[in-house]
Amino acid sequence: MRTFLSLEYAHDTALPADHDDEFRTPHALVERFLREYSEPGDRVLDPFAGFGTTLAVAERLDREGYGIEYDADRVEHARDAAGDAEVVHHGSVLDLDDTWVPACDVCFTSPPFMERTDTRNPFENYAGESTYDEYLEDIERAFSRVESVLAPGARVVLDVSNMKYEERVTTLAWDVADRVSNVLHYDGEVVVGWDAGTDRDHGDGTFGYGYDHSYCLTFTNATG
Repeated sequence: MRTFLSLEYAHDTALPADHDDEFRTPHALVERFLREYSEPGDRVLDPFAGFGTTLAVAERLDREGYGIEYDADRVEHARDAAGDAEVVHHGSVLDLDDTWVPACDVCFTSPPFMERTDTRNPFENYAGESTYDEYLEDIERAFSRVESVLAPGARVVLDVSNMKYEERVTTLAWDVADRVSNVLHYDGEVVVGWDAGTDRDHGDGTFGYGYDHSYCLTFTNATG
């Protein structure tokens, strides 16, 4: 796969009105990686399923999608997107048990983001308290749990962005890559340049988070 992609930030389906300004990975990006790293019939995992974008794309491409989602409202949307309520587990990836999902061939997800000075807990839908260092520890623990339900050689793709807030930069993508590489073999990154599109137009053509690009960090499960 090329190491740079240019895509429009747009989605095949709309979010509920009270969530329509939230970031989510565009369907086209999920499709690029599922076509690259999986075949029809393969099992696809999204441990931060959100509104079910990965699951919807997996279903359309004749893959078996499985998701985990902490937020109850998002669980219902993810189940609708997947077309099967049984494939989306309501719970935290930090508690992931291998009875929740079968062994998966590929994982595509976008973990919850955290800016370095924030004190909310992304793993509790920003309701609890956390520090950035604790968040990174949770990231590593989360993907230790994910690794336990991956088939040998499974590919993992994380859609992440560095963040800029009040002129401070949080190197989120680099920090996440560093911690997940303690669990999975780090293969590299694909830079994704975003055109604002109809779903995110700030009037200046930027993607958000202070940048017009994000990163798809790619890993391989080398165990087994």
